[in-house]
Amino acid sequence: MLKKTVAYFSEFKVLKTASRDFWLTNAIQFMDGLAYFSMINIITLYLSLNCGFNDMQSGAWVGIFTLYITAFVLGVGSICDAIGMRKSFFIAAGSLCLARGGMGLAPMFLKGAALQYTVMSLILLLSFGTAFMVTAIPVGVRRFTTKDNRSTGFNVYYLLMNVGAVLAGFAVTDGFRNWLGEVKGNLAILVFGGVMAACCYFASTFIDEHNYADESERTHVDLTRRPLAIFREVWKESAFLKLIMFLALTLGVRLVFTNQFLIMPKYYTRVMHSDFALGLANSINPVIIVVGLILLIPVIQRFSTFKLIVVGMSVSAVSLLFMAVPARWMIGLPGVHNLSQAYLFVIVAQIVVFAFGELIFSPRFTEYISVVAPKEKVASYMGLSALPMFIAKPINGFISGILVSGYCYDGIRAKIDSGNIAYGHSPEFMWMLYLIAAVLSPVAVLAMRHVLNAERPQPKHEVHDIPESISSEPDQAMEGSADRH
Repeated sequence: MLKKTVAYFSEFKVLKTASRDFWLTNAIQFMDGLAYFSMINIITLYLSLNCGFNDMQSGAWVGIFTLYITAFVLGVGSICDAIGMRKSFFIAAGSLCLARGGMGLAPMFLKGAALQYTVMSLILLLSFGTAFMVTAIPVGVRRFTTKDNRSTGFNVYYLLMNVGAVLAGFAVTDGFRNWLGEVKGNLAILVFGGVMAACCYFASTFIDEHNYADESERTHVDLTRRPLAIFREVWKESAFLKLIMFLALTLGVRLVFTNQFLIMPKYYTRVMHSDFALGLANSINPVIIVVGLILLIPVIQRFSTFKLIVVGMSVSAVSLLFMAVPARWMIGLPGVHNLSQAYLFVIVAQIVVFAFGELIFSPRFTEYISVVAPKEKVASYMGLSALPMFIAKPINGFISGILVSGYCYDGIRAKIDSGNIAYGHSPEFMWMLYLIAAVLSPVAVLAMRHVLNAERPQPKHEVHDIPESISSEPDQAMEGSADRH
């Protein structure tokens, strides 16, 4: 264990040779993550409190936001391959600066329908900028790393993303809301996001997109074939089709991530109280991820990727069980003496257990997609791999609005306190529905394992491992886990 931990930390030494462009890309990732996570913590509350949307409308528009991110990403990948990474950063940061800043300022000057239509338009622009940003950053991490330090580079990428999420929670979200109150705090958070986007734009001006860390990654760009020709080519590749199938099977659990901003903020404030520390609660998950990446990765890398995926998804899915059972059942546990403490217990327990599940299976997802892709089609693969979520996110957005308005509406706590509410009409029943959907993911992956591994001869020393069966260039960690089994 000690040797593996030392070896894990020693891997970061290879980043001493990483270029300035690698660190600039990660700086952009950190600043954008700080803005994104703080915004996502309050977006449903912002739409309701600041813009006058009801629960169903706010849920629907968050669903539309995520829908258009994925819709834009499907086409943005090939465009990024065509116009280059630097211009992609400019488009992303410029759009995000206008969208976030506009959403923060609009309620100060507009009211009623004019405000709502303006915010709707800005949400679409926000989706456009986010799509460019989430596509360009992993491309940069791959471009500015070599095969020797790429795995470590993506560990840094994931670490910084979660450090940003931690700070976005207790420092930005709670900081502004505690200082300025709920209404003005929401606006300040969005304006802050616009400032961060402007900083990302500034940082992008110093990036040299032609500074490939590995010269073998450099490709000749035939502009006459892009982006439509690449779009068609990708869809004909069996590796990509297997990737899409694999990602589709994980949707049930991955949708739980979207519930963190679709449902959790209103659930927390309605079963607890309106000044519930949203930022602090949302900081628990990334803190566990950051600490876990440092301490547990040397241990979990001993296991095959397939086992990690199934176990991780199962743990994350089961986390919803805490909120799916009646909270009153928790009264009597050590430190739990009343209903408020019971709800606090199930909230924290769900966050902690889900974070451990995420820690087990999530870190390699982005790296995996980037290394599966042919070097001249990285952005295209990154974009088109969002197809399963393109279908699922808007559905979950609309469904979440219906479920929140039916099972976790404003004033539900008073009814719970009175005891005059059946399980089938309670917030717990809503979580039971999501629990059932989440459990289907690991079950589906297990059931389809042999299909995903079909048509690939495997050496005797190799285990059946879903990502390795699809990837033509598995990362070092994946190879290592396979060789030990």
